[in-house]
Amino acid sequence: MNEPLVGLAGGAMVWKAIQLASVKVIFLARTLILARLLVPEDFGLLAVSLIAVDFLVNITNFGMIPALVQRAEADERHYHAAWTVGLLRAVAIALVVILAAPGIAALLAEPRAASLIRVVALRPVLEAAASAKVAEVTRHLRFRSIAFISVPEAVVNTAVSIALARPLGVWALVAGTLAGSAISGLMSYRLAPYRPRLAFDSAAVRPLLQFGRWIFLTSLISVTGRALLQIVITQKLGVGELGLYYLAAKLALIPAEVSSEVVGAVAFPLYARLQADTQQVIRAFRAIFTSVAALLFPACALLVVLAPSLVTTVLGPRWQGTAPLIQLLALVNIVGLFGDTVGPILKGVGRPGRLAIIELIQSSLLIIGIWSLAGRYGVVSAALAWLAAVSASQLVSALFVQQVLPKPLAGLARPTLAIAAASGVGGLIAALVAAAAPGPIGVIAASGLGLVTSVMLLWTFDRWFAFGLANGFYRTFPQVAALVGYSQVNGQWR
Repeated sequence: MNEPLVGLAGGAMVWKAIQLASVKVIFLARTLILARLLVPEDFGLLAVSLIAVDFLVNITNFGMIPALVQRAEADERHYHAAWTVGLLRAVAIALVVILAAPGIAALLAEPRAASLIRVVALRPVLEAAASAKVAEVTRHLRFRSIAFISVPEAVVNTAVSIALARPLGVWALVAGTLAGSAISGLMSYRLAPYRPRLAFDSAAVRPLLQFGRWIFLTSLISVTGRALLQIVITQKLGVGELGLYYLAAKLALIPAEVSSEVVGAVAFPLYARLQADTQQVIRAFRAIFTSVAALLFPACALLVVLAPSLVTTVLGPRWQGTAPLIQLLALVNIVGLFGDTVGPILKGVGRPGRLAIIELIQSSLLIIGIWSLAGRYGVVSAALAWLAAVSASQLVSALFVQQVLPKPLAGLARPTLAIAAASGVGGLIAALVAAAAPGPIGVIAASGLGLVTSVMLLWTFDRWFAFGLANGFYRTFPQVAALVGYSQVNGQWR
């Protein structure tokens, strides 16, 4: 394998993981604090106000930034053209949403959201005004700079939201969102210097659109599915139940979002650079999959067993009913990992159309599931629909990846089972500790002991059965190997 390049990707993953871990911890604290200061209806109103904006942002996502990342040669003309298209698109979205806000609020059966929708419509403009050279930073795997863009955004968003929560209620969430986007844009120019210029250059836009059209279609399908999911919950169950789902998803999907963003952000440019060598792509995929599974599975197992304690001791009585949602969505994280690691391969080797098909199947099953189950299972039906839809999409992902790579799954079954077994035992230990010591301290102790147990078992299994987990992990993350005193001897890390 091209070890220097994979090592560079590993270093990028470390920085991406630092960035996301920091952001998610900040937002987790924000969510838990605001859950105490606000009520479920506030979170539901925010979710309603974001539906229209997120929908239009994603259905008009022409994939300019991924196209710049995937393109081997991109000059200033391409950056100017991409920035211009993005800014004009954002302004158009803002105008449409501001004018249509009353109708959108009426459609969602929540007239109170009209004013919120108008203000939230400014967010895409702030985001589109950011530096287009962030794409260049991404292609060269310089994720340290990306971290210094995202973390300040999370800090400002959190600080503003919490400071204004008591006097402004749901408006504090909107203010925090806009303030965070503004800071992110300013930091992007500091860390990815660029002098933007409006440029209407069809020759520069055309090659970007040829790749980006599939990103556009995938985003369109994805956001449509998620918007319809929230609309069904609102129409059938009410804005309060939407608030419960919104908060549960924010908490439960943190591990999946971290793994998906880390893998997607780093693996896509890696595979784009390795795409001419199939064997290198396969080796990189196997190392990345097992490494991320070893991190994701234990975290999800803890979410499953500790969700009731988290709701009772941290969120409070207003959020009763979210525990089963969190548990089922944590299982969605585990089931969906394979698809998250396959997606960057399909993009990197120039097959983004396959992603659109996968997303179409998943979103269709999601809407069918929530529509069929909502009357019987209430808001829990949203998590059940997710579980069924993601499970089906994994089968399609497996079929597509085997069409572009020969035997990519060979050798993955045994280490995956070992990771699942270690995670299960760690979860059991955490459940016993939480039962013996109820309360916030018990939850913290249970989490720590559960994670330590999982790590110790994984290390033991790898030693006894030679799964190659450590070798794959240290190949992907050579900086970690050096930190713990490992070195490479005859292709093996010891």
